This record gives sequence, C-alpha cells and structure tokens, in this order.
Amino acid sequence: MMLQYQVKVLRDVENKVLNRRELILQIHHVGAKTPTRSEVREAVSSMFSAPQNLVIVKSLRTLTGTNVAEAHVHIYRDERTLQEVEPQHIKNRNFGKREGKEGKREK
Repeated sequence: MMLQYQVKVLRDVENKVLNRRELILQIHHVGAKTPTRSEVREAVSSMFSAPQNLVIVKSLRTLTGTNVAEAHVHIYRDERTLQEVEPQHIKNRNFGKREGKEGKREK
C-alpha cells in the first residue's frame, strides 16, 4: 500500500515514563495524495513491527508547496497505557468514534 511513499525517520525517542516510542517522520508522496492516518499507521506498523492498534498518529500535515508530509507518531507498548495517556479526540481521529459506556446524552 505504501509503495508510492518514501518514509524517513527524523526523530526517534524512547519515552520510558509514558511507555511509548515517539517518532517524527518525513513522508515524500511525489505524484500521490497526502497519505491518510490509517495509511501512515499501516506503514509505521510494518516498519517497526508494532501492532497497528498501538500506533497513534498525533499529527499529519503536508508542508506548503511541497510533496512532503510530516507526521508525529507514538508507538505504545500496551493498550492500557494508550487508553490512559492519549486524549479521546486523538483516539477518535485514529480509530474512528466508538460509543463508550456513556453513549449520547439525553435531552
């Protein structure tokens, strides 16, 4: 899927306190659209041999006037830490909205 994209790791830091790996990636997408969050998660999952459900794309933006996107990615060691640390809106962006225990508020 990611054959048309070239991924370069700009920064790779192990955050032991939050039990995750923090990456800044540069994605060259010449002749193709900006990759989606799910495409970036899939590529990072295969590059770093991490389960896709533990990969979070914090931000993804294309630099103005270029075919280069910059992605901030977190790879968690376990699901529990991911659920505790990441804000709900970031989880929604990566995994889609899921109805929780609360559900929708009634009027």
